[in-house]
Amino acid sequence: MKRPNFAIEQDSQVLTSLIPEIRALADSEKDALGFLPTKAFQDAIERGRLIAVLVDKQGARSFAGYLLHSGVFPHAKVQQVAAIPAFRKFGAASALIGALASELERIGYMSIRADVASDLPTALAFYAKNGFERMLERAGGRTRGRKIIVHLRQLETDNLFTLASTKIRATPDLGIRHRAIGDVPVFAFDLNVYFDLVRHRDQSDNARRLFGEALGHTIRLAVADEFVTELRRTSNTPSADPVLQMALQLPRLPKPDPSTLDHMATRIYDIVFVRPNAKGVGTDQAKSDAKHLAHAAISQASVFVTRDGPILNARRELLATFGVDIATVEEVLDLLPEPFASNGVQPRGEGFDLGPIDDAQLAGYLAELSVPSAVSSEFTRSQIASEFARREAVRCDDRIVAVGMVRIPKGIDPTARLVVHVRHEHRDAELFADHLLTILVRSACERAPIAIELIHLPGQSIVHTVAAGCGFSRSANSPAFSKIALGRPCTASTWSAITQQVRRRTGLVLPEVLSTLSDSEVDIRTAHGTAARINVALLEDLLGPTLFIWPGRSGVIAPIARMYADELLGTAIQPNLDFIANRDAAFRSLRGYVNAPRTAKQMRPGRPIIFYESKRTGNGRGAAVAVARIVNSVVVPKSQLKPKNDKRLVIDSAEKFSATDDVLLTTFDNLMAFPKPVVLDTLKRLNAVGGANLVSAVSLSGEQIDSILTCGWSGGKIQ
Repeated sequence: MKRPNFAIEQDSQVLTSLIPEIRALADSEKDALGFLPTKAFQDAIERGRLIAVLVDKQGARSFAGYLLHSGVFPHAKVQQVAAIPAFRKFGAASALIGALASELERIGYMSIRADVASDLPTALAFYAKNGFERMLERAGGRTRGRKIIVHLRQLETDNLFTLASTKIRATPDLGIRHRAIGDVPVFAFDLNVYFDLVRHRDQSDNARRLFGEALGHTIRLAVADEFVTELRRTSNTPSADPVLQMALQLPRLPKPDPSTLDHMATRIYDIVFVRPNAKGVGTDQAKSDAKHLAHAAISQASVFVTRDGPILNARRELLATFGVDIATVEEVLDLLPEPFASNGVQPRGEGFDLGPIDDAQLAGYLAELSVPSAVSSEFTRSQIASEFARREAVRCDDRIVAVGMVRIPKGIDPTARLVVHVRHEHRDAELFADHLLTILVRSACERAPIAIELIHLPGQSIVHTVAAGCGFSRSANSPAFSKIALGRPCTASTWSAITQQVRRRTGLVLPEVLSTLSDSEVDIRTAHGTAARINVALLEDLLGPTLFIWPGRSGVIAPIARMYADELLGTAIQPNLDFIANRDAAFRSLRGYVNAPRTAKQMRPGRPIIFYESKRTGNGRGAAVAVARIVNSVVVPKSQLKPKNDKRLVIDSAEKFSATDDVLLTTFDNLMAFPKPVVLDTLKRLNAVGGANLVSAVSLSGEQIDSILTCGWSGGKIQ
């Protein structure tokens, strides 16, 4: 039988019509369930204490099981749960428990209890599988003399009972920097940037885009008084000079105290020009530049935009001393979000489809599942000009079973807003939550690092558990989970540029030098300004998807056939045709790779792994196509490895992966596909192919990994 799609039914009229089928199933299981009269089922339906599971097949539904529950808030109790025998192995009863738990969490219940007779091993195993723990034993009725084992499942609930005892994660909160409405960062700029705009120069296109963003209110541009003073001084005909007249219309920074300005300008001049004996030292132009910068610092401008080399060279000290950031026009433009890339043809899973969802469908789904109106209205409104949005849905037989949405406001330091909702009764609810969270987080950080808020929805414990594994954290009573996502590996070649982007976009301050990450713990400063010391591996998790490739962090490059790379790594040149179903591994953040046991020493947990798409079979590209982080490696007998049941794998058989009776199963996460595959000839020049041209895995030094990733990520340019 094809794996069925289950739907939970709670409508009282439909449930009443199902009472004959419910009674027939209950009577067939009297030994496990006991006996209840018809009126007990009728009363339970009227009181909202009975739900049914139906098999949904292209709109036609048939009865598959029911669950009867009772209890007094905030504790519920399962009275009966049963499924039609034909659907038990497909998880019908588990679907009922999942749906009940989700609904009880949504309305604030703390626990579900189930009393199970000790001589019912199948029932005991069922409750253990569904998250219930044995709490105590008590005597049963006198007739049978058996023991009753009380089981309890704690629910994820925010209420008056639990908030007081909630333990906040020991993980430091990296923070989300919120700005008030209309509080757009101020960017001061110098004459070079202005001249790029008004004169036909090499940087004119970038300057026009920068000023265009200012006209669109994405950022605020302003100039110092010295800017205009210098223009007046250099103009031959001030009253008839169009460049000067245009400059007079530009927004100005607030007037500073003259003595404070002169004192700070002198200090800046010394740092930028005198001490390094920089080009221009002693000139009026250099002193004027120092005044521009001093005025920006006093006015608390977020960034001073310039192309001046001496100022850019001194930006680290200027930021530390005066709190003003220095950036080029290109670096500012790199901070701005861009529209999401086209999804193209969406992959299909086994039994489900992925794709966009329109406003009406989304609103209907959220209303049906009782998602709070404030959340629904935020994410179902039509996209507006000042933001980018992406919406995805998972469908089984045209029925929506999960949705995910992300909205990113246009701006220099946006915070993405994200919501994911799944039907807990679906056996693949965790898979859907994992996939939607992964693709939406990756979409949000595709261009640059970004802060993300995931809305906390009561009753979505599956989503919350998956989110924690993706690096999201939440304070005890916060309305949202939060994280910062980098979206790319960090190497010695790119560390400075990436950390500057992270600070500008999110407020998080990372160590200045990548090599310090080789220590087990490093110092950071959160977006709230709090200093913290954090484990490096944990920091990598919290900022994922990413990898820190510091000097000395070795790794491995491993071959993979194209037929497996396309699905396992998602590196197909073109998406699969819509009639080809992908294995579950294609939608998971944790995936599995199989090769020979002799490579076990190279496949150590925590090491970076680069995947090389082999040319040997299947018309592979002969190029490095993706990088990930090894989570675990174990040697497994082929006889025990069951590829069709291991949801991390995309292989049918392990036989051809080694000449021995064993294979090495390596699980990995933080998978990132190369924007530009690195071809074999380049890998050879980097001595990264071993003696047999990557027929088997080859160890790599941190420096080699750095070079490969630099080639794979657009020559190292952050874009």
